[in-house]
Amino acid sequence: MAKYKLLYKLNHANGALVDESGDTPFEFEIGDGQLDPCLESCIENTKIGKLQTFLLSYNEAFGPSYDEAIQVMNREEFPKDMTIELDAAVEFETPTGDAYVGCIDKINGNDITVNFNHPLAGADVSFQVEILEKIE
Repeated sequence: MAKYKLLYKLNHANGALVDESGDTPFEFEIGDGQLDPCLESCIENTKIGKLQTFLLSYNEAFGPSYDEAIQVMNREEFPKDMTIELDAAVEFETPTGDAYVGCIDKINGNDITVNFNHPLAGADVSFQVEILEKIE
């Protein structure tokens, strides 16, 4: 697989900066799991040394937001020592050992609403990338 050294910015459609490499080049290998496949595809379609911006609809980027990925859980389902606060990311392990991260959307007494959608699900994004080096 190809390895890349690049600079990037990822913005929400509302203009909010989501993530960026800053002045420090980001290094990764296609398929290593550091970037979502939709962003990897943009990188593979970028010329070395050229700053390119990709405007991605939510379907092209992180997909739609699914209602079934939003769960209301009882406070007793969380570790007793865990601080429950809005917008906090929490990780849960399934009985099969898979890990899922959710974001606390709402607290209503002992009912805690956790959103397991990708944080950018349902959002259009702008991905700006400049490839500094491609290592085959």
